Amino acid sequence: MRIGCALLVTLATLAIQVSSQAAGPRVAPVPEGQQTDQQRTLATRFAPSGIPNAVATYLHHPALAEHILPFEHYASSDSGLPARDRSLLVLRTAWLTRSDYLWSHRVSAARQAGLTTDELRRIAEGPNAPRWDRFDAALLRAADELHVDSFVSDATWQALRAQYDINQMVDVVDTVGTLTMHAGAINSLGVEIEAGLPQRLPTGVPVTASATRTNIRLLGREPRIPPLEPKDWTPEQRKRFDPNGTGQRAANVFVTFVRNPPADRLRGPINQHILNGTTLSVRQRETLLMRIGVLCRSEYEWAAHSRLGRRAGMTDADVARIIAGPQAAGGDPLETALLHATDELYLNDRISDETWNALARSLDTKQMLDVLIAVGGYRATSMAINSAGVQLDANMADFRFPTSLR
Repeated sequence: MRIGCALLVTLATLAIQVSSQAAGPRVAPVPEGQQTDQQRTLATRFAPSGIPNAVATYLHHPALAEHILPFEHYASSDSGLPARDRSLLVLRTAWLTRSDYLWSHRVSAARQAGLTTDELRRIAEGPNAPRWDRFDAALLRAADELHVDSFVSDATWQALRAQYDINQMVDVVDTVGTLTMHAGAINSLGVEIEAGLPQRLPTGVPVTASATRTNIRLLGREPRIPPLEPKDWTPEQRKRFDPNGTGQRAANVFVTFVRNPPADRLRGPINQHILNGTTLSVRQRETLLMRIGVLCRSEYEWAAHSRLGRRAGMTDADVARIIAGPQAAGGDPLETALLHATDELYLNDRISDETWNALARSLDTKQMLDVLIAVGGYRATSMAINSAGVQLDANMADFRFPTSLR
């Protein structure tokens, strides 16, 4: 899908962004003078992130802002990666997602970390540009692979693992994933760059990625990051995973990423918001999560959420339409628009005007924000699950991908 349409997608994305910038924001930031006490508190709390217009736009949905912004700050500024390495990933992701907003805000930190003007341009040129050392090239290639294939290849994983511990490997994937989520939201909302930030995405560089879509996954193989065994749980983890002391088996995804406690504590609230705090209906939410699971070829997420979709009343025909995508006939118009939104965020990192307008006829601003974060958040989760090699849980056997997707 992505490979055959790469040039058309690139040209369409560039045209879309020019028109959207000229049109102004789809959702304007909440003006400071109109903010509630709760919104002002959040604006002050997240001011250190340095993205005021984005924060003020997310303030339309305070609960969402509170859940998603701490992880953005961690990924951009406070993870376990060296600052220079982090900046390579952040800026390459901004380039791949065509996010002028994120690029303009994160160039300063990159320069402080030691990246030169020449290196900033070579980030746009990608991992195959001359003069990158092997490790820098591997970092940039990891961003490309995650953006295109939702998976870090064996060769790239091994190159990074030579210098990084497990927590840092999780941080690599999380950096690309959470920045991709925010780029898709910021691009779609039309958040404008604040005055006084002159840096923009480099010009005159073809928008290409060094990766191709492979759909190679690690199911049935040894996980790259094994689940933390119960004997190794801390008391806090035991209380979380087995509160009654029954010896129950925790889901593999939870006991895999708990190995990186700082990231796990901040990632969890995003997923909890998507699952329990969303303003979308269960069926709408599961439509989004099932479709992004298909696009990312994350069988773990598909198994978890197709089960929930069935509980929400989805029929065999409904599930088949989600697999086939928005061009499939017979769907409810709003659900078809949700599928279009998912595909557009995955392919273009922005919801098109046509799809945005179709959704806005039925959904309010909070619901529109929840659409963006549901797709972006579970795209990021799928990147992590695929790359870590998280194996299916025992109770997922009846909810696997159809053979055509394996």
